[in-house]
Amino acid sequence: MDSDGSKTRFLTAIGHDMRQPLHALLLYLSALERRVEDGEAREVLGKADRAAQALAGMIEGLIQLARLDAGKVEPELERVSLKALFDDVIASAPHAAADATELYVHSDPVLLETIMQHLVANAAKHGGGDAHLSAEENNGAVEIKVRDNGPGIAPEDHERIFAEFVRLEGATNNGLGVGLAIATKLASLMDHKIEVRSAPGQGATFIVRAKRA
Repeated sequence: MDSDGSKTRFLTAIGHDMRQPLHALLLYLSALERRVEDGEAREVLGKADRAAQALAGMIEGLIQLARLDAGKVEPELERVSLKALFDDVIASAPHAAADATELYVHSDPVLLETIMQHLVANAAKHGGGDAHLSAEENNGAVEIKVRDNGPGIAPEDHERIFAEFVRLEGATNNGLGVGLAIATKLASLMDHKIEVRSAPGQGATFIVRAKRA
């Protein structure tokens, strides 16, 4: 328990201490890009900006994880439109697409969207770049699915990938491996379930099960 508390305090301190200077760096890069006309220099600036954005995403992941471990996240459950949820997720993820749906679930709209964003981001990093969202009713519950066309996940890794700071062998991105852990913790707070169906060479489908509203 003491080690868990120390980890939470460490993640919180790291996240908050790095957030402000990184935000300033992003502002400086944006201002500099508007003043640079040389094509090669703009390309370098673009790469620097993407690297900084990736680092910002890692820091936000650490802060989310620390808040969850500290018990500072309280869900507010209500009737959530999956159509509206899919529209919001796709608006910030140009590589994602979604099937039409009229289903509603009993969930926290903000936390559920955070879960979906992590699953879509996971598809972008590990699943070939594209994500397809869909939903269907199954025995009174709703299965919200995120399917990718990536290399797939071996059966022995299906549970391990949801643990903190886990990156599978052969991963090419520089993420911290916390996105799926955060999604799982958020789902648990709302009595949702997450699982993956996948096999090597067949892509992966992540499923969030929630009560139908």
